[in-house]
Amino acid sequence: MSDIDTGRTVVDAPFAGQERRFQLRIGEIGELERLTGVGIGATFMRLGSHQFSVREVWDVIRLGLEGGGTSAVEATALVMRYQDQPLMDFLPLAGRIIAAAVNGVPPGKSETEGTGESLDPATSPSSTPGAPS
Repeated sequence: MSDIDTGRTVVDAPFAGQERRFQLRIGEIGELERLTGVGIGATFMRLGSHQFSVREVWDVIRLGLEGGGTSAVEATALVMRYQDQPLMDFLPLAGRIIAAAVNGVPPGKSETEGTGESLDPATSPSSTPGAPS
């Protein structure tokens, strides 16, 4: 039997004062779909287009914590601690967690690499060399 590489859907990111592991595995994805009443693709699109519900943001983070190895009780307590904070402070994290579950992370590349760079194509570095000056 071969080993399955589940690391391609893992996000390591700061949350609640320390680096934490997040992962939406099949069980967490099923629970997210049950709670939100839509498929993971719809939640992924709604987070990306800012048409999300409060529940979607917090459930992605909570379930991501659980999938990353945090107990359900601790994950719920951690999320509840921040529910009075501006939602935009946590939307990027929820987006990274669900994007890793849907798109994966390229082999050999940590999901945390390059997170300080803009994802806006207009401000991203060019992939082609510039003309000589």
